[in-house]
Amino acid sequence: MQAGKVMQDGSIKRKGNRRLPCRIRKNPIINAGCKAKNRHFDRTEKNRCKNRCRDRKEKFGKVVNILPLTAGICLLITLFCGLMIPPALAQSPENNGYVADKPLEVYSHDTVQGDLIYTVGDSYYSGKVYPGDVYSVIHNVNLPEGATVKFARLYVYWTWSAEGITGRYPEMNLSFNGESLEPEREYSDRKGWGIYDYPTGTWAYDVSTYVPGSGTFKTDIENIGSGTPYVCFDGVGLLIVYTDPNGKYMEYWIGEGAEELNSQMDENGNPLYYASPNQTICEMLRPTLQFPVRSATLWTIIQSGNWEDNILLVNGNEFPGICNGKPYPDLDIDTREVKDYLKSGENSILFQAVGDYAVPSGSFLVVEKDSLTEEAQVDSQAEDVQASLEETSENPGTSDIENSGDETSGDKTENTPGFEFISTLVIITGGKLAAGHRKQKTRK
Repeated sequence: MQAGKVMQDGSIKRKGNRRLPCRIRKNPIINAGCKAKNRHFDRTEKNRCKNRCRDRKEKFGKVVNILPLTAGICLLITLFCGLMIPPALAQSPENNGYVADKPLEVYSHDTVQGDLIYTVGDSYYSGKVYPGDVYSVIHNVNLPEGATVKFARLYVYWTWSAEGITGRYPEMNLSFNGESLEPEREYSDRKGWGIYDYPTGTWAYDVSTYVPGSGTFKTDIENIGSGTPYVCFDGVGLLIVYTDPNGKYMEYWIGEGAEELNSQMDENGNPLYYASPNQTICEMLRPTLQFPVRSATLWTIIQSGNWEDNILLVNGNEFPGICNGKPYPDLDIDTREVKDYLKSGENSILFQAVGDYAVPSGSFLVVEKDSLTEEAQVDSQAEDVQASLEETSENPGTSDIENSGDETSGDKTENTPGFEFISTLVIITGGKLAAGHRKQKTRK
């Protein structure tokens, strides 16, 4: 082979004892195959990298997804454990509006010859009333001929007043037969803690000037609150006390207010809202009576009751079933004769919410008597006796000094200090018994 001849590709040229590689020429076919092979290798490596990255992302994603799931499970376990703790063992709120703490107030107590009427007209449960909406009720009143209105009172029973989920007191504009009125008294109560802390109440209006006698009377109530507050109405009651020359002789007590009670229990008998039934007993009235009486009629007005386990208590006598959803479920009005359960002296009239949410809002007691004149005479005589007693106590020795020369023991007895009081009391008692005996004969 000649020295100047180009060596075959891939051969080795010797130079002395050294082996020198000859320059390899670029073969397009072979090099293209190598490049293709290299590109295939690169794609394979890239795919492997992508797969490894995707696997890592999937594993990381699974871990990330497990974290909120684990947190949710932990939260549910915590809530479940919290629910398993009996409310009796949990710390009760400092101010629990569901416990009885607002007895009804006596607005009026008097004696009159006449009668009392109470009506809710065509009242109904309103649902949510928003700003600009109007709730209307019509009352038809029919009084006896010759009757004169002593006073008239309008009661607005409202509940569930809030904006969104935040309780707030309502803003209302009330018109009675077109006359805009402001409430004379506002009674309200609320839960005072936790969710659904929505106030409820009874607003009382004096409408005596606008009820001269029989007629039709319309009440319009508009929600005028700013924003988007709502309020619900359980109804509107109209109470009228009137005199009538042909009416009955009666003594009456008018109790009004708003006492929110809730003694609902769980399946184990534990209070759900930190109030047991013995803590949800509202004082309705505590009248002091003087017997005899001919009859005694009691009205009991309850908002949001409609639970037959609730109880009316008259001197310890229980009357269950007074919350029977009449005239409709959101307003219970119970009227009953209670003469046989009353006594001479102080009486106790209570309402107990038993495993229920209820709002006592009114209690009216009318006691019919034989006459008012005789009672007035007895009261006058009692006042004279009291004055005589006070005079005797101020001058205890006067009678003895003036009559020290009397000789008979009878005269000494008559002049003993306090004898005038005792004799006067005996005369009054005897006269009372005689009058009662004469009346019994007259009735027979």
